[in-house]
Amino acid sequence: MAFESDNIFGVLVANIRNHLKNNLEKDLQEYDISPAQSIIIRRLCEKDNLTQKELAKDTYFKQSSLTLLIDKLEQKGLVERKNKKNDRRAYLICITTKGKNLEKIIKDAGKKVEDEALKDINENTKELMIQTLKKVYSNLK
Repeated sequence: MAFESDNIFGVLVANIRNHLKNNLEKDLQEYDISPAQSIIIRRLCEKDNLTQKELAKDTYFKQSSLTLLIDKLEQKGLVERKNKKNDRRAYLICITTKGKNLEKIIKDAGKKVEDEALKDINENTKELMIQTLKKVYSNLK
């Protein structure tokens, strides 16, 4: 049964997001990593030694939410906090070797979910969709 709300842009985007998250969650479950944690790990693999403020800005997490994510990743030995030189109030968030070892697994899981979501969609349509979604995001922030 189809619902009228299934054709509302915001509902459709929310449903897609939920399916992407759930599929990624399933693929990362054996590594005890959530999709949100995977974003933090990937970002730190790209650029390490970020302050929590920088990491929040780069990943679009609220600082309060990010604190809990970092705490859990630190408990798992995937990241560590180090004192920032010249600023005793700030910490640098650093990826550990154990965290770095998850980079390929996380990338592969993300690629698998993306490929599944975009199968049978040609490259021109994919590119147009990405550009359109970037514009929508820009309009809203």
